[in-house]
Amino acid sequence: MSKLAKFKISMNLKKIILCIITALLAVCSFPKINLFFLAWVAFIPLIFVITRSGLKDSFFYGLISGFVFNAAGLYWLIPMLKFNTGSYVQAVTAACTLWIYLALYWGIWCLYLNFSQNILSNTLKNYLYSNTLIILFGSCIWVLLEYIRTYFLTGFPWMLIGHSQFKFTEIIQIAEFTGVYGVSFLIIFCNLCFYFWISTQKGNKYLYTALVLTVAISIFGAVRAYKFRFFGDQEFTVSIVQPNVDQDKKWDQFYKSDILSNLKEYAFKIAENKTDLIIWPETVLPGSIPEDKQSYESIKYMVKTAGGFNIIGSAYNNDFNAALAFTESDGEYKAVHKKNHLVPFGEYIPFRNLFSRFFGILNQMGDSKKGQDTNVFDNGKIYAGAVICSENFFPDISRNFILSGAKVLTNHTNDAWFFNTAAPHQHFIMNIFRAVENRKAVIVSANSGISGIIEASGVIAEKTASSESIILTGKFLQNNFKTFYTKYGDLFVNMCAGLLLALVLLELCIRIRKI
Repeated sequence: MSKLAKFKISMNLKKIILCIITALLAVCSFPKINLFFLAWVAFIPLIFVITRSGLKDSFFYGLISGFVFNAAGLYWLIPMLKFNTGSYVQAVTAACTLWIYLALYWGIWCLYLNFSQNILSNTLKNYLYSNTLIILFGSCIWVLLEYIRTYFLTGFPWMLIGHSQFKFTEIIQIAEFTGVYGVSFLIIFCNLCFYFWISTQKGNKYLYTALVLTVAISIFGAVRAYKFRFFGDQEFTVSIVQPNVDQDKKWDQFYKSDILSNLKEYAFKIAENKTDLIIWPETVLPGSIPEDKQSYESIKYMVKTAGGFNIIGSAYNNDFNAALAFTESDGEYKAVHKKNHLVPFGEYIPFRNLFSRFFGILNQMGDSKKGQDTNVFDNGKIYAGAVICSENFFPDISRNFILSGAKVLTNHTNDAWFFNTAAPHQHFIMNIFRAVENRKAVIVSANSGISGIIEASGVIAEKTASSESIILTGKFLQNNFKTFYTKYGDLFVNMCAGLLLALVLLELCIRIRKI
């Protein structure tokens, strides 16, 4: 082997190591590690590699970094899928397929970042300073890719880079205007600025730009966070039930009577507190309402015993994953919200005929039906939008509840699928962004945790541990305030897309003029 070949192998290996460093730093900014500040510098090694590679190589290096990031962050897919399939081979195959799909977004981002450096910059350098162009283009592309990932192919917005900042209360306040995508934009923007500060002569202007922007947004965010602490028109008490039923027992008829008996015990304990609102987790009952008479009679008894306004997650009509509102007067349900967004391979099987050939377990699973409503539950005082499980992934679903009149959001979920991994924590923090985006308190009831109360400021007022049986009682405030984001949605994403389009069109116009 020639010295030149050895040198190329050595350089490629160093670049791969830098890609892996970016992935691991980014993962460490998320739960359970929670070193959120690492996200602000995590992408510098990857940017270093991309700016020194060709177009095709950039995609390859981005793919490596994205795969390691998703494999390390979403490692819990393997035990979850193993539980469902009974096969490690099938679990690893399915998990790797998803990790590769998610890594494609990183590869595409790196490809376009390289494109902005080597093609756009050369053409537009007389109109816009090249490094400024790269910073803007790279940040906007990242936002657009995160938005596409949120909704494309039913969507999988797990571990968006903005989610890592859930503890940075001041910085996430911009989500009131931009959604979580604005936080992601700021992180990528600062990473690119820090890179050019390190790698270019007279690069202090990039450092100052990043610091001034971050400090200014933090000061603005501190003011907004203070305003929305304890924000609302009226205070209510809430009891949150976290029964912690094992997933392998949940639908086993052998344990049905025990589960219902335990739920009745929770109702007795809640009755002692005389709370205004009682929140029960997703599919808390071991049967469908109203078809399963034992479950239905049990829940009516529980509601009358506990008192107050009850919102309960349950299977409904044997077809829907739903949340139902009950009042203590007669124990009958008054309204139903049927889940709008179903989880593929969890609640329905896409391309069943194809996939069931390789994953036999799919032949044993039925399909839930998709709901279309945004019914707001109310008892004349409390107006709640009940978001079921993964519906909290999607900002539009929460927005639609607020636009329909909800003054508080509740999230009913069953995270027992994830066992004691990082997944319940990763799921819970998405509620923080729904709170800030809409300036509404979010009350979370999870079968096995994490449950809690999140204020309109995004501050966690109360929180349970994972995998514990508990009733969490606290207070919340509801309000009728409509934020910019609630009214206009993802206008910021549209602005990023518009800027990208303008740059590309300008590139084309310049090239045409030169012909």
